[in-house]
Amino acid sequence: MDPQEASSSTGLHPIELCVYSILSNNLDGVYQCVNELRESQALLVLLLKKVRTSVKEELDLYNQDTRLEEAERRLSALTLRVNRLLERYDELQKTSEIGL
Repeated sequence: MDPQEASSSTGLHPIELCVYSILSNNLDGVYQCVNELRESQALLVLLLKKVRTSVKEELDLYNQDTRLEEAERRLSALTLRVNRLLERYDELQKTSEIGL
């Protein structure tokens, strides 16, 4: 179709048709880029959720380890205390046997 025929059938000037053609091609490209950005954004959101879940699980494990370390410290302190009490009990038992 000749540009003159196209312009007469649509009532638009040939320059207007050229501008419309250029803009519509650019708009199609922009639309495609926006769709690609949305897709990549969705993928990034999914990856972010995976990373967040992984970090949360790691933090939970770290907190469990910290609680275990605290329990081990308390157990060590109690073991020392029991050993001292046993030593003292033995000493008291020896002194009571000597006194009899």
